[in-house]
Amino acid sequence: MDKTPKVFRMADIRHRKDNLGENGTYIKPFVTVKNSESMAGGINFLNNVSIPFDLPCDELIYCFEGTFRLVVEGVGYELEPGDMMFAPKDQHVKYEADQECTIFYAAYPVNWKQLAGLTEVPGIDPEDM
Repeated sequence: MDKTPKVFRMADIRHRKDNLGENGTYIKPFVTVKNSESMAGGINFLNNVSIPFDLPCDELIYCFEGTFRLVVEGVGYELEPGDMMFAPKDQHVKYEADQECTIFYAAYPVNWKQLAGLTEVPGIDPEDM
């Protein structure tokens, strides 16, 4: 594993947000098992969606732009730009946005997809799985 610092540029994925469409999500995992032994993280663009998910990892979420809502076990937590929240693992959640929004997420452990046996996650390109 390469242990040099990495810089990730929003400009490299901005086209995905621009082409998201009226109802969609795109998740770009920048930090994965390919370049970290402990944590995962990336960017998620959402637009007019409600995506149910059984959360297999601890997750920190930071809202960059728009309004993001995480529904945890039926309770909605709304984030505006600059807000951050912690969502503990092993909960049923929904990632929601009524309009365009951008969030950053950090997840632990890094291999959460493998531990949960996931081969696809809505919004993540297959090559990023």
